[in-house]
Amino acid sequence: MRKPELGRDTVWLASSDGLAIVFGLIGQVILAKALLQSNYGILVVILDAFATMYILIDAGLPTILARDIPRAPGCAKIAVRRIYRLQLLIAIPFVLGSLIFSHYIWADVPSGLIELCAIIAFGHIMSYPHRSLLRALGEARIESMVKLSERVITTALYAIFFFQGYSLSTIYALAFAIGVVISLAISIWQGERIARKMNTDDALPNGWSSNKSLIIAALPFAITLGVLPYVTKLSKFLLAYFSSYDDVAIYHVAQLAWIAGLMLPQAMRASLLPYLGEVRDKPAQFSKRMLKAHHYTVILLPIGLILGVVISHFSIPFFFGSQYLAAVGVFDILLAGWACALLSVPWYVALQAGKNPWRFTGLIGLVVLASAISGWFIIPVAGVVGAAWASVIGCSVMLSGSKLLCQDEDRLTDGLAILSVVTCYLISIGSWLAIIGFITVIPAIDATRHLQNPDQISEEE
Repeated sequence: MRKPELGRDTVWLASSDGLAIVFGLIGQVILAKALLQSNYGILVVILDAFATMYILIDAGLPTILARDIPRAPGCAKIAVRRIYRLQLLIAIPFVLGSLIFSHYIWADVPSGLIELCAIIAFGHIMSYPHRSLLRALGEARIESMVKLSERVITTALYAIFFFQGYSLSTIYALAFAIGVVISLAISIWQGERIARKMNTDDALPNGWSSNKSLIIAALPFAITLGVLPYVTKLSKFLLAYFSSYDDVAIYHVAQLAWIAGLMLPQAMRASLLPYLGEVRDKPAQFSKRMLKAHHYTVILLPIGLILGVVISHFSIPFFFGSQYLAAVGVFDILLAGWACALLSVPWYVALQAGKNPWRFTGLIGLVVLASAISGWFIIPVAGVVGAAWASVIGCSVMLSGSKLLCQDEDRLTDGLAILSVVTCYLISIGSWLAIIGFITVIPAIDATRHLQNPDQISEEE
């Protein structure tokens, strides 16, 4: 049986995310050209609203699966089916209530658009259990292919509809829904196939003794997931309230480039959770694996900053046109948030995988609160640029808060975060002083030496 491994699984997930983002950006370019800017903004807001509402159906259960199954792989099939049944029961009131509520809020949207956006969000949520299972069983390579299939199918359908001359947002939502449903079917098929191969002589942890105890164990993650979408979507909601859907569209384009950069920290988070969960009860190995992840983040920081600036300054004007040129400066500021998010990965995941996940819940609540308060005051004054700074504030709180809760006194990461924020601000105003960002290369070289030293690399399974 394959086991979770940080480097290998991160490469698989990051590679597929990279390709998925390429297809996703192509799809967003098609949407931006096919739809009016206001219609594009409305579609983005409705999709984000459903994703925010339906994330509660997750209930934190796939996170428990990814954390615990590496220690009991023989129970994979029983565990994933149990979680799936619980999520379907939780979904019933959410789906019915959200559809009624959404038709009231967006009474004038095109027919069928709300239902299609609901299918998209629901399909994503219901694919999480089997995708988490694949990752927990060391099959991140299969999960990566499942994720990529959705993007390929959706983007292909976007292109077909665009060249056929369609300009209705409902048509493109249908294409997205088809891609999600097919990807969901593949994830279930592959997850069940791999689970059947596992031996059945394992026992699940005590938290799995009953549905009640399972839900209680997952509760910190459920609460966290309930507020987590606001970390990336709250600024768009505030922009829609204080400004216009045109500003939402500009911010969304900048955030697309930012999310493209997040593929690395997201892939590392996804692979690190089962990697740390496997040694949850072994403090020495747990700390060793955390340190390894820390070195990776330090190495990736200067690479991400340089590539982010170069690629975004070329790609946004080229692909989206002059009407979205303002998104370049917005991205420069968001890039500082990316740096903080990347550097927070080891401590952020350590809270998830640790024995007191309520600390993780408290952290995310604090991040959302910081983003909300800062956005409420900054966005009415600075508009779309203020939305970017609100996001940066939230990401910086994530880094500082996670380190504080882990009781880590590391100062290198704090210095790198401050340097990254200053550098990105200078880039946004076009100052040549932004070259100070190259200082981040120095600790990256040192971290590379640490990883190359056999005495400082965590054990390889």
